[in-house]
Amino acid sequence: MQLNSKKELTPVVFGETSVKILKTKLGPHLSAFEQHWHDRLELHLIKSGSLELCCNDETIFVNADELSIVSPTMLHSGKSGSEGYECYVIMFEVADLYNGTVSAKQYIEPIINGKIRFRYKTDNADIVKIADQIVTMQLNHKKYHPLETVGQLYRLLGLLCEHCIDNNNSNIQSFESFDNVINYINSNFTKNISSASISKHFGYDESYFCRKFKKVTGITVSNYIKTQRLEHARRLLEKTKESIRHIAVSCGFIDTAYFSNCFKSIYKVSPTEYRNNYKAKK
Repeated sequence: MQLNSKKELTPVVFGETSVKILKTKLGPHLSAFEQHWHDRLELHLIKSGSLELCCNDETIFVNADELSIVSPTMLHSGKSGSEGYECYVIMFEVADLYNGTVSAKQYIEPIINGKIRFRYKTDNADIVKIADQIVTMQLNHKKYHPLETVGQLYRLLGLLCEHCIDNNNSNIQSFESFDNVINYINSNFTKNISSASISKHFGYDESYFCRKFKKVTGITVSNYIKTQRLEHARRLLEKTKESIRHIAVSCGFIDTAYFSNCFKSIYKVSPTEYRNNYKAKK
């Protein structure tokens, strides 16, 4: 499922192994990363201190010798704990490991599609050990054949699927039954739609529909509609010369000032500044 607004826009460049390692160190109570999402799987291997991780509406602390697990398309943000933290961030595209085998269709494809989500952290010794080995192999990549690291990624995914699937948020049937709802929103978000009109269109009780939508997607109906509108607006700012007011209205925002405030809260600049910055980079 694609939640286009707040998507990390800076591409990650992977090497031969389709994995990237980033070492980070922060002092106490500092922002590590603003709320965003991406298609890749991201793990934080905490070596010292703690990371305060917020996934959707839940906040957890990941401590030394623990591993955070950020599933694809999961909204998340983080900041350092009271003692700061030092960690290795392990990033890789699960889609790169899909090979058409039965096991890949059963486990890897659902991870890619968001049908399988993992618990937000683990202290499982075997999983932490494999993650540590991946870090070591990647940092000393000249000593290891790239396929060795890829093999460890499969091993890691296998252990995550064995021990860390979040049964409360891995709802394959619910997700599949909501595909038509998502497609409807994606096709109509520029119109005057709301949780009330969508639930009525599909014959749901509104309160039940809102609860189910949040459980399946990890985001509220109104926020999903808003993120779709803002991402569409961003593309129009890049590709057209239309006025800010025209873009706001064409994306489903009635009030231009509200549109500008929403846009700035996500992209950290006003629509006009975003357009000017984009033009300057071309």
